[in-house]
Amino acid sequence: MGTPDIWDNASGSQRNGTRYLARWKVMLVFDSAANKPAFKTMTNDLSLDGVSVQYHSEEITHTVLTLLLSLPPIENTPRKTIQLKAEVISKIPFRGGFRLGMKFIQDAEADKFRQCFENYVVADGELCSDPEAEEFPILNL
Repeated sequence: MGTPDIWDNASGSQRNGTRYLARWKVMLVFDSAANKPAFKTMTNDLSLDGVSVQYHSEEITHTVLTLLLSLPPIENTPRKTIQLKAEVISKIPFRGGFRLGMKFIQDAEADKFRQCFENYVVADGELCSDPEAEEFPILNL
C-alpha cells in the first residue's frame, strides 16, 4: 500500500474558518498583462473565504487572478461555473508542482458562492467531489 494522499497539511494557514477537502475543477485566468495562459487544474480544499489549488510552478504572492470554479452537479442542481476573483497569499511545493493558497476577493460572485456552499457539504471537513475532476489535470504525482 502506498503513501496516503496528503491534501494540504501546510502549517501557518492564512485562511480563517473550516477548510473542506474537495476536488473540483477550476481554471486559473491571469490578467492579460501577465502574458500567461489560462491553466486548468483542481482544488485541494475550499473554504468560505478561499481555496488551494494545484499549479505547475510558483506564483508571486499578491497576484490577483480570476478563478472559473466549476461547481459539481448535485441532485436537482445542474453543473454551473462561478467566476471568482482571488489573491495568491501562499505557495508551497506540492505533488510535483505547487499548492497556491488564495483568498477570495469580496464581490457579488463570492456572495453567490457562499450562498450555495452548504449544499455541497457531505461531512465534517469534506465537500462532495466532482467525478470529472478525479482525472483532471494530470500532474507529476
